[in-house]
Amino acid sequence: MGKRIFFILITVLILSGFTAIPEIKDLRDISQDHRTFTERLKEEFSRLDPELQKKSDIFYNEMFFSPWHQEMSRYTVEEVQWEFDKYGRDRGYGRNGEKHSRSWIRKLIANAQLEHYPQKKFPAITLQNTDLRVLPTSDAHLSNPRNCAFPFDNMQNSGVAANTPVFVSHVAGDKKWVLAETHYAMGWMPARHIAPVDADFIKQWESAAYATIIKDKTPIRGEDGKVLFNAPLGSFFPKTGEDAKTVQILIATADKRGMAVTKKVILSQETATAKPLKLTADNMANVANELMNAPYGWGGLDGQRDCSSTLMDMFAPFGIWLPRNSGYQATMTGALINLKNLSPEEKERMILKRGIPYFTLIWLKGHIMLYIGERDGHPLVFHNFWSVKTMDVRGKTGKRIVGKAAITTLYPGRELRQDKSHAAPLSRILGMTLIRPPLYKVLSLRF
Repeated sequence: MGKRIFFILITVLILSGFTAIPEIKDLRDISQDHRTFTERLKEEFSRLDPELQKKSDIFYNEMFFSPWHQEMSRYTVEEVQWEFDKYGRDRGYGRNGEKHSRSWIRKLIANAQLEHYPQKKFPAITLQNTDLRVLPTSDAHLSNPRNCAFPFDNMQNSGVAANTPVFVSHVAGDKKWVLAETHYAMGWMPARHIAPVDADFIKQWESAAYATIIKDKTPIRGEDGKVLFNAPLGSFFPKTGEDAKTVQILIATADKRGMAVTKKVILSQETATAKPLKLTADNMANVANELMNAPYGWGGLDGQRDCSSTLMDMFAPFGIWLPRNSGYQATMTGALINLKNLSPEEKERMILKRGIPYFTLIWLKGHIMLYIGERDGHPLVFHNFWSVKTMDVRGKTGKRIVGKAAITTLYPGRELRQDKSHAAPLSRILGMTLIRPPLYKVLSLRF
């Protein structure tokens, strides 16, 4: 337990900035204010077609509400069972650093009752910020017990914002967990975090004008002033009115029967605005700066963001839909340009030649970044990442934790590697994607 406390303390200090270890050179040398880069793009943003953005927003809403119009699950029992089989073979470690017992996975399998899958099919809405878990448990699954203090958990599929539509396809035996599908992912969710919706609720929710959150983690309070949940940037709600200072919205709560009902809430104009937010250079900078320095959380763990959820939420206020997974973001949101077989120098030249600042995704296996412009003839990107690789004079490799969203070159932390011939992640870039809303190549809704 002492070692775990030590790791937690070191991690907190690093992520809080209270450490003698200096930040990587990119973060010291490059402006971490998006206005620095959007200021030079105002003319380009002024030429964007507002009608195209409106069509993009319509597509976004169709995707967002799609779980309410499902009749069946998008997943087979074999696909759901696969995760139980996988972690039955690899039981991993808990946050206490101890290996999970065989009875741990056996209990989860028994509680899931997949022999009856699917059952209890119904549309619902999340009542609070919650998670999609790989298995019906809040227990962590770590591959390495030494990483117990770090924001990684194999059981974490994705975070889900409050008031997100879901399709429930199955209920666990203890009734405490449901298998839920959002517009971007599937997983197990605590049953107390959702409420079923009926046809009238769906009609009211889908036929409204909307207000989108532009101040990350905006407190949503009840009539007694108590915070019901903190709305993340990009989430949106039915708008019932507004004046010069406030926006009136509806949120979902549960009645005595457990069914979803609406409640009126008033927000300030500084925290919410009409959706979609107009695509201007100033608005893009303001939204992106809301996410600057946001702590890293793999799979949305602990209410934080990883690389793909950072970009998904960043584009949401503008009505531009991105999938949740980095690979899908690269391949399903526009025109993918293959960079795999190019040298690092050729990749940089191609990005500078073909890339559109703030509308180009840079993809490597397991990671996604946003191209935002250049400095001294080299591309700059915005991304949320955990660490950079290091190498000392003896050739010993390691990692320097960054753990937040930042603006960097394509070789962050290069100064910490003695061998600079392979400047990761530049050498591992597979492609670049030009976002073209709303002409997404959506071949399937099964993410």
